[in-house]
Amino acid sequence: MYDVIRIVGVDLGQQRDPTAIAVVERGYVNAGALYNAEYWLPGSKGRERRQIYAAREPVELEYHVRHLERPALGTSYVEVVERIIALLKSLAKLDEELVLAVDTTGVGRPVADMLKARLAEWLEADRSIRLNSAWITITGGDSVTRVEGGGLRVPKRDLASAPLVLMQNKQLKIAEGLQLADTLKRELLNFKVKINIATGHDSYEAWREGDHDDLVLAVAMACWTGERYLRKEDSIPRPGIVADEGIPTTFMG
Repeated sequence: MYDVIRIVGVDLGQQRDPTAIAVVERGYVNAGALYNAEYWLPGSKGRERRQIYAAREPVELEYHVRHLERPALGTSYVEVVERIIALLKSLAKLDEELVLAVDTTGVGRPVADMLKARLAEWLEADRSIRLNSAWITITGGDSVTRVEGGGLRVPKRDLASAPLVLMQNKQLKIAEGLQLADTLKRELLNFKVKINIATGHDSYEAWREGDHDDLVLAVAMACWTGERYLRKEDSIPRPGIVADEGIPTTFMG
C-alpha cells in the first residue's frame, strides 16, 4: 500500500459494555495501468510548484485491520485512556500521520475531556507527532453536523454503512492472525441495516447490544473517518516515468 495512514478507532464502553480499540491502516493500492498526464507537483523547502509531464498511477483505497483489543469489562476509564495513549505512542513515528476516531456517545464529556487532556500532554512533550482526531457523537439524524466546542454528530446509518460498503467492495481486509479476527467477522455479518418501509427510518439489529457490536463499531469509526474525514485521491503522480515507455525520464514544464 502507498501513503499509509494509521487510524485508531475507539468505542468507549459503558458500565455494562466493553471498550473496543481497533487499528486500521488506510492506504492506496494499484487500480489500473499508468497513464501520461500534465500535472503540478507541490514545492518543497520554499520552492515553487513545478509543472511536469509524466505518468500517474490510478489507485483506490484499502483498509487493513491490523490490531484489535477489548479491555476487560470493568476496566476504569483512567486505565483505558492510558492504554490508548500507550498504543498511539507505539504507532507514532517521525513524519508519519496518525488519526484517532473516538465514539463519545455513551460515556459523556468527562471521559472525552480526560482523553483530550492526556493527548495534549503527550503532544506538547513531543512536537514531532502529527495527530488528527475526530470526536464523534452518534445520532439518529440524516446529516453530519459539527458540535459546539469541537466534535461531530454522525448519523448511525453513516457509521454502519462505512465498513459494510468497504467489505462489499473488497476494500476492507482483516489480518488473519488477530486473536479477535473471527469475532469481528461475525459482528460484521450480524451488523445489518434494516429499513422500515412505512417510515423510511433505519434501525440496526446489533447496536450496543452487549458484546455484539463493540469491535465492529471501533472499526466503523476508523473506516468512516478514513472515507469522510480524510482526503482521497484517485491517482498518484509518478514523476520521472513515462507510461508509454516505462523508463525514467525528466520531462518538466
